Amino acid sequence: MDGNRTAVSNRLAQWRGQQLDRHDPVHFAFLEALHRRAQSASGSLRQVLDARLDALLDRYAARLADVPVPTAGTAQAGSPDTLAALGQPRITHNPDYPALPALARFRSAWAALRTAGQVRQTLAQTPSDGGPLNSSVLVHRAIGWMGEVSPAYLQHFLAYVDNLAWLEQMQQRGTLPSRDSVPGRAPAKPRRSRTAR
Repeated sequence: MDGNRTAVSNRLAQWRGQQLDRHDPVHFAFLEALHRRAQSASGSLRQVLDARLDALLDRYAARLADVPVPTAGTAQAGSPDTLAALGQPRITHNPDYPALPALARFRSAWAALRTAGQVRQTLAQTPSDGGPLNSSVLVHRAIGWMGEVSPAYLQHFLAYVDNLAWLEQMQQRGTLPSRDSVPGRAPAKPRRSRTAR
């Protein structure tokens, strides 16, 4: 029985090493939790848990049969969610079409030019007669400082603002449902002014 425990541990470790745990992270975490539970059990409970774990492992292996195993050349170093990768463009790798270094440089240069153009256009709209606490003046000043301090963050921020503007346009055109037209959701209550209280 100990040989079966070691075989299951090795199988799970091998899948994790090949990054096959990412195929279905929730199911894989369940397999690991069930394996830990089975290791701490004894007697007939242990037999039931081992049989269940074997069946689930076989099912997971069958689902992985069609998944290509990533090689060392295609595996990415580090997590894509780290802050270091924030300013890096995400380019998916397709083995049929090799990555071109010039394409990555072009995308990076285009993103920088687009951001610079958006900042220039935004700063040109700064009201000249606004006071120091005018909201438009403060927003334009913050965007200018953001471009000086962290250009990569500014690119992501402007992309986020573009997406919000695009979603607002789609909602105004009727392409997206409005907040009040979602089934099962109560319409938004009108806000009372402070003077009415």
